[in-house]
Amino acid sequence: MVRAIVMHHSNETLLAQHLAAENAHDLDAIVATYGKDPTVVINGQVFAGRDAIRMFHERFGFGANGSFSDVCVTELRRYPSDGAIILELTLSGRHTAKWQGLAPTGRRFEVPVCTVYLFDTSGLLSGERVYFDAGALRRQLEGTT
Repeated sequence: MVRAIVMHHSNETLLAQHLAAENAHDLDAIVATYGKDPTVVINGQVFAGRDAIRMFHERFGFGANGSFSDVCVTELRRYPSDGAIILELTLSGRHTAKWQGLAPTGRRFEVPVCTVYLFDTSGLLSGERVYFDAGALRRQLEGTT
């Protein structure tokens, strides 16, 4: 039982580092929180391996050349367990480059997100399962909400 508590605490610490790296837009620090063969699934789209995960983060806006700038992840609620931590979040930013065929609008967005963070036995992220309403995001960018 003590082992689970220690592992749980280290997962909490790693997740705090991961979220801080995302909000700092530090790609190297983001990728450093993932284990050897991680997989991130975002609304069914799979990014397998550290290189693909880095590319997703960079293209979205957690780096300097993404579709969005001023990207911010804000935690609302946390649900920890032994092998995973589930977060309710808001994701916000500004649309400053092409995203899914939509030319940059300069509009700000904020969408609710649910993310399941999974951990490997070494205490690093083995994956994420991310769920959000992409239609709501698009409507905000188009100014139709």
